Amino acid sequence: MPFRLPEKKAPGTYRIFVLGSSAAMGDPEPSFSLARMLETLLRAAYPEKHFEVINAGITAINSHLLRVYAEDCARLEPDLFIVYEGHNEVIGPFGPSGVFAPFLRSPAAIRFAVWMKGTRTAQLLGSAARALAGERGAPADWGGMQMFLRQQIAADDPRLEAVREQFRQNLTAIADAAARAGASALFCTVLTNDRDFAPFQSRHRADLPASELTRWQTHFEAGGRALREGDLTTAESAWREALAIDDRHAELVFRLGRLALQAGRDAEARTFLRRARDLDTLRFRTDSRLNDVVRTLDVDVRRAAVVDLSAALARRSSHGVAGDDLLYEHVHLNFRGTYEAARVLFASVTADLARRDFAASPAPQPIDYEQARLRLAYSAHEQAMIALALLGRFRSAPFTAQSDNTARIDLWTRRADAAQALLGRPEVLPVLRRIYDDALRAAPDDWVLARNAGAMLVARQSPGDAVPLLQRALAWIDDDLDTLLALGWAQRALGRVHEADTAFNRVRELEPRYPGLPEK
Repeated sequence: MPFRLPEKKAPGTYRIFVLGSSAAMGDPEPSFSLARMLETLLRAAYPEKHFEVINAGITAINSHLLRVYAEDCARLEPDLFIVYEGHNEVIGPFGPSGVFAPFLRSPAAIRFAVWMKGTRTAQLLGSAARALAGERGAPADWGGMQMFLRQQIAADDPRLEAVREQFRQNLTAIADAAARAGASALFCTVLTNDRDFAPFQSRHRADLPASELTRWQTHFEAGGRALREGDLTTAESAWREALAIDDRHAELVFRLGRLALQAGRDAEARTFLRRARDLDTLRFRTDSRLNDVVRTLDVDVRRAAVVDLSAALARRSSHGVAGDDLLYEHVHLNFRGTYEAARVLFASVTADLARRDFAASPAPQPIDYEQARLRLAYSAHEQAMIALALLGRFRSAPFTAQSDNTARIDLWTRRADAAQALLGRPEVLPVLRRIYDDALRAAPDDWVLARNAGAMLVARQSPGDAVPLLQRALAWIDDDLDTLLALGWAQRALGRVHEADTAFNRVRELEPRYPGLPEK
């Protein structure tokens, strides 16, 4: 997410960097990220103060790179780091499942490799190597989660212990970078969808004989038939027979957890569901032991603290386990989840404000969910765009292999259809205009709001009204691809061919394969 800020912080400013990967960035729509939500709560609570909350989340990275970016951010006069990281430790660069870089056990070797990749010589050599290797080489760009389909890692893989230790060292390095800059740091446990998200991939225990596997399969299939017939008792009995043969199959453990939920045995369900997540061999979700690394960080000697967001938000969830009420899919917070996470963090941030004498105690209460929604212009248009983006995701691997993906696609199809039907009503456009106008009046310097309002007007066939808003956004961030693309379509709709081509060509220059570009 592009951002712009003065290199030298203005007096009376409190500057926060939110560090992490896509879950911190706010995937699938960073307009509603943790950084923007927290900034909204703080500005509403302290209208006389100046806050800069920078979204420093980057898709597909992990703590090996994050500690380097933290050093960069530390040179920009931070007051607070918020670290929300953990999902990519296994699948990200230098992790056991990483596709961009090999797994390295030595922290020193990783530091050297990261440094080398940042040099011009290494970049040129890497480009040449990829050109020579063609499709056989490591991918140059992020190609989605399907890149990892053959990178399964079992829960007892010995490499995971090295991953945990490296994670601990990297987080400690970030704490040190914050301390040297005079900044505080909050290290957060990360949220996973355990209740409503089936495992991506399951694997039987390695020593399971073929005869036992056949027996297991018989019981597993019998449980499935009983469940389809509505006989939960028989289904559970059959699946427990399978569990006695092999208790390491993530899908089986997940199904028993779901049955326990239906039976009202919440504590047992939580145990099953968390174990199912830990056993998932496509490790896109932080497991229990990685979150425990965060919980047990030694931060006493620094101006740092641990915020157990995972536990706090689970307590606010149905059955005491996080699910679709807080997350879009496996790890990415929805608008409600982002609001709840920011509300938890609000207390820790206001405590730091009081310690610095930046704001008086006691702290005010954060604004409610509905006020946050309006201030960020989380409209029916935005919800429709997010629903369509998620549907595209769910129709691709690895989601297509999940046992509950058909139901998920049906649910999000209904949501997308309902949102688009609502947007098609003529009386909706004035309401949408008012939502964005009100939000921009409250935050006139918010280029993201201006961009989103302009993009909405382009989609609603009001290009003339869209152009000034999009130009306003470009005046602050002149290389945002979405702003340029929307401006190009607005200018084309107005018959301004030269202006449209200028915007489209700028997008092609920055990212030739960007979705939505017209053919030349």
